[in-house]
Amino acid sequence: MKRNFENFLTDVGNGSGPALVLLFGDDLQVQSACKALIDVVVPPDQREFNLERFDGRSAAWDQIELSLLTPPFLPGKKLVWVESAPYFLSRENKSELGEKIMQLWSEDKKDDAAKLLFNLLAIEGWSQKQWEQLEPSRDAAVCELLQAQDHDGREAADALVAYCKGRGLELKEGRESEENAIRKLLNGGLPSWDFLLLSAAQVDRRTRLYKQFEENGAIFFLGLERDRFGKISRDKLREFIDRQLSLSNKRVDPKARELILLRAGDDLRTLQQELNKLVLYVGEHAVIRADDVETIFTDQIEGWIFDLTRFIAARDATAALCQLVRLLAGGDHPLRLLSVIAAEVRKLISARQILESDLRGRWKRGMTYKQFERAIIDQRTTLLTRNPYADYLCFQRAETFSLPELLSHMRGIHDADLLLKSSGANPELVMERLILQMCLGGRTVPSYGDRMAAI
Repeated sequence: MKRNFENFLTDVGNGSGPALVLLFGDDLQVQSACKALIDVVVPPDQREFNLERFDGRSAAWDQIELSLLTPPFLPGKKLVWVESAPYFLSRENKSELGEKIMQLWSEDKKDDAAKLLFNLLAIEGWSQKQWEQLEPSRDAAVCELLQAQDHDGREAADALVAYCKGRGLELKEGRESEENAIRKLLNGGLPSWDFLLLSAAQVDRRTRLYKQFEENGAIFFLGLERDRFGKISRDKLREFIDRQLSLSNKRVDPKARELILLRAGDDLRTLQQELNKLVLYVGEHAVIRADDVETIFTDQIEGWIFDLTRFIAARDATAALCQLVRLLAGGDHPLRLLSVIAAEVRKLISARQILESDLRGRWKRGMTYKQFERAIIDQRTTLLTRNPYADYLCFQRAETFSLPELLSHMRGIHDADLLLKSSGANPELVMERLILQMCLGGRTVPSYGDRMAAI
């Protein structure tokens, strides 16, 4: 039976349970859980001597192990915390890591992107000398590793490398020997005075070390469940909001909560910062109201533009139209939204053509990514990009449309472009009709003239 983290904290406080734990997942929740664990294991007045922190990206395991084997200066437990632990990653998930790195960089989470990049380079066996000789804009090695193929992607990869070099980050080597040393330590057990805490943003649960750690210690994934597109469900987001506000003894009325959900992005740390602003703004008032949210809560709208194409691909007309209203109300120009939709449809056309040619008979509806790797990637099939996981998701979206449908949608996009640029048509109605055509397929969609007459 899987442990609950709160129960685990109770067991640790009572002196029972394993003395080594791995926490991974959402950075905000991982950091919060680490602090809660430290509060239980090491009293505040002992932390100067009985708490040691290491950055797993740069600290050698020999240095960490020496700390574990050295008794604490003061009586009680000694907690050794290794942050950004890179020991549970493998080459098998490097494509997912590359995609995650680029996503973090695009979201301006520079330090998080840098951490994962160094983990990825370690997996690939890079040396510090290779890193020092790497020159942004002249060496395509990192671009290839991150599957950054277009101009914007290459620029982002070069900027990330320049950022890491500007911070003077060093690449740790000897990853395989470190894993062997950790396994040896796990087999022999920790000294009685030790508590080992490892934290990470991402792990590969298939690695031997992960499975051994699970047998000898405790592992907790800390993060809200996400769908296959990486989005947090509305219910989980609501629970997170209510929990965070309750910590400040604040309640939120239903209308205000709906406004927060409408404005909230998918980054929990940013969401927490906005909630903290709300708490400070209302001061001594116990209830947060809609007016407070409208005044102080920043709309994280940029991340929602991709949800528009996601809902269209899922043929969810209601959700897509809601996203359209939200984006237009936030100031997004209809032509910009139209260009994003057009780029998505062009990608789906390419995916659909491959499904009907190279992948005919091998692509199966509902197949897992692992099955996709075995049946398709191993056959060296021509794919859309060098990012197999991104291709897998694109094929999933494309299988809901026929090629004639997609070509028809491109004609609809062209017509909408002409209407937006050359007539007095209502831009919102033009976009709504296009989205309805794409989501409802062959079902009847009122013409623009009919919509105007009805209004």
